[in-house]
Amino acid sequence: ENGDLKLNLNRAPVLVTPEGKTIGQSKAIERYLARRFGLMGKTPEEEGMIDCIAEHCRDVKDAARQKGFSKFTRNKTDEEKAEARKEWFESDMPTMLMKIEEAVKETSDADGYSFGATTTYGDVAIWALLRDCFPADAEDTTKAAEKCVVLNAIADQIQSHPGVAKYLAERPDSLW
Repeated sequence: ENGDLKLNLNRAPVLVTPEGKTIGQSKAIERYLARRFGLMGKTPEEEGMIDCIAEHCRDVKDAARQKGFSKFTRNKTDEEKAEARKEWFESDMPTMLMKIEEAVKETSDADGYSFGATTTYGDVAIWALLRDCFPADAEDTTKAAEKCVVLNAIADQIQSHPGVAKYLAERPDSLW
């Protein structure tokens, strides 16, 4: 009613900042919050590297969507979707995750962190990819990531954060 959605082409999500500014688009909101809460590094170069890690995670999600095995896919039979899903979780996803694993080894200075030795937006993106996925995909995602020691340590570090644990315990059940 107050025009907040108009700034985002009449779509959710939007975030209204404490200063009353409206920000739309989920990734823009993620980056804004990461910057606001100190999860984007200290320099523009660090921010770029951390954002790169988060974008690698988005690439994985985009590739899964393009694979076309979700229940929303309309141009494939159930058998074709099942085969695409199997190929994704047994081959494609593990390959992509290992590439991210190798990249993160170059930017991490400590176990449990994707960049440097403090929690960043990149860590949260890795956690979301590996631990906060659709419940129906959780077991297959865990199996696809089983050889990714570094990524799993990062996801575990975020999962064990008291604020994240509290959020997970209290959030309502939702498909999204």
